[in-house]
Amino acid sequence: MNDTPEASRIDNRGYPLLVLLPWLCAIVAYWIIVAVDPFHVRHGGPVFRLGDHRYQDAELPYMIYLATLQSHDVVLLAGSTAMPITRDMMQEAFPRAQSPINLSYLAPRPLDMAQILPRIAHIPGLKRVILYMDWTLLDSGPVRSPTGQVWESLAKTNWSHSADFSISNALGSLHAVQSGTFELSIWYRDVPDFMLKETPVTEHADVMKQFREAAQRHAGDVFAKSTLTCQKIPYLQTVLVPFMTEMANKHIAVDLVFPAIPYVLYYYWIEHRNDFNILLPGPLFDQFMVFKRCVVAARDQVGGDSSRIIAIDTDDAISGDLRRYFDSIHLLDPEAYRTELRMIADGDETITSANIDRHEADLRSKVAQAGARLGTH
Repeated sequence: MNDTPEASRIDNRGYPLLVLLPWLCAIVAYWIIVAVDPFHVRHGGPVFRLGDHRYQDAELPYMIYLATLQSHDVVLLAGSTAMPITRDMMQEAFPRAQSPINLSYLAPRPLDMAQILPRIAHIPGLKRVILYMDWTLLDSGPVRSPTGQVWESLAKTNWSHSADFSISNALGSLHAVQSGTFELSIWYRDVPDFMLKETPVTEHADVMKQFREAAQRHAGDVFAKSTLTCQKIPYLQTVLVPFMTEMANKHIAVDLVFPAIPYVLYYYWIEHRNDFNILLPGPLFDQFMVFKRCVVAARDQVGGDSSRIIAIDTDDAISGDLRRYFDSIHLLDPEAYRTELRMIADGDETITSANIDRHEADLRSKVAQAGARLGTH
């Protein structure tokens, strides 16, 4: 073994290159992204296509920005409760659609909507928009979701900004130059990342025990009144009404959808709050019903015949079957998502100012019955 000082100096010559190699790769990747501009943030050059597959959650914000530059006739925008809906599912529910797309992402906020809805309004070939009325839209604070922060960054970019600097996006950029489609196989997911390896909530004894205890403890106050009012939901007048007005003027159909949620949620979330700190303290049933009534009022304010409000949360086959959920709000069963889309397409459970009282009474009865059944088991 040669361990002389001269040999050591020779062996060490390659170390600086090894240290610099990652930096060199990063610099090359950066300038590939700047040159190709895959997200079209500088509005020059070609607009690349998207793959037909579902992208990873981390890539979705950038794909949404790119997707709104392309032609789509049916657009779905929602939160996590609709992220597993695929293009094929949308095509089945709307067989005449030529290019449906699901732009749903985690925890949408009103400030996000102020950015994305105007972009959706100008999608070429747009004929129908399906907007889920996610409970996160009740947020009255000046907060963006992580996806909304990405859009804000993209909107403020300049020629030297790479938008999303990563080796994978550099490779995706090269693929886009070669094929016209911005994609990598590693970006594909059959379901959202947060659903990977999930199982029905009914298989988790500890969670089911919490459900039963919550149903028992809150049988008497689940329908208590809240202090929520339409004035405390700024999203409606500042974002939704202007968007619906524009859509009505363009004769583009808008479906405002309250998604299916399990009846037990109204008991469980009273004490097992999520981390978003959006909902008011105390019972939720009244807060969600106030939200519905305010959305109905907003729709009536705009008028027109091309918009509907669809509340699919009274369907016992979905909201009443915990085997179809993997937690207190997210569906696990693909067929349940197909059912939701069919109900939307057919206009099932459409609510108006004329039937909102009946809808509330029906939902209240089903929630009470579900709580009583769960609480006695």
